[in-house]
Amino acid sequence: MVRAAAVRNVGRRIRAAAVLLLAPILCGCWYSLSISIVSGVGTDPLAISSGSDPALDGDVRDDGEVVTSGAIFAGFDPAASAPRPEYRGFLSFDILSVPPGALVESATVTLTADRVDLLPGSAGAILDFDSVDYDGRLSSSAFGASGTPVRSTAAGIRTVGSRAIAIDVTPEVQAVADLGRTRFQLRVLCSGGLASLVDGAGARGGGLPPDPALAPVLAVRYR
Repeated sequence: MVRAAAVRNVGRRIRAAAVLLLAPILCGCWYSLSISIVSGVGTDPLAISSGSDPALDGDVRDDGEVVTSGAIFAGFDPAASAPRPEYRGFLSFDILSVPPGALVESATVTLTADRVDLLPGSAGAILDFDSVDYDGRLSSSAFGASGTPVRSTAAGIRTVGSRAIAIDVTPEVQAVADLGRTRFQLRVLCSGGLASLVDGAGARGGGLPPDPALAPVLAVRYR
């Protein structure tokens, strides 16, 4: 028992040293990323919290227009004349620290629908999400790229105004990590109106001042 306890203590010291070594590497990068060790029975799980990348966040309109700064649009603008163009929003999170072969115990994305403008006669806007890989640059091809619907939001998320949204993306992050990808990326679709989502820099719609505290975050726990 003494030897087992010593081995566990050595393992914890090694993992703690690894986290300290990562700190100077991550310092100064665009994203907000934190890593912690969660004590438990057996192998200690790691937990990361990663803010979305404002350089890769954005929206794409169905005519190919791409915007990667400011609030993210998803849906159909009631102020536009028919036929109204569709916007699809995109979010990108760093998962470089989740290695291939890791077991993802939980993964949650939180984001803020800062403003919702409903179409005439609509009872609410429905947000749908899918996991999609558009790699290191958002382009017009991301609008119709093949994706995997997020299982936890199969029925969509209904909203009639500003609200915080949390979605379970555990199996989707697991699948992306198993492929060895370094980013987890989401596409946001909306029906019934136009949703304005806060981006990774905290940019908001409707002329509201930026608020980084409302920026999207991916929290992952893995071992």
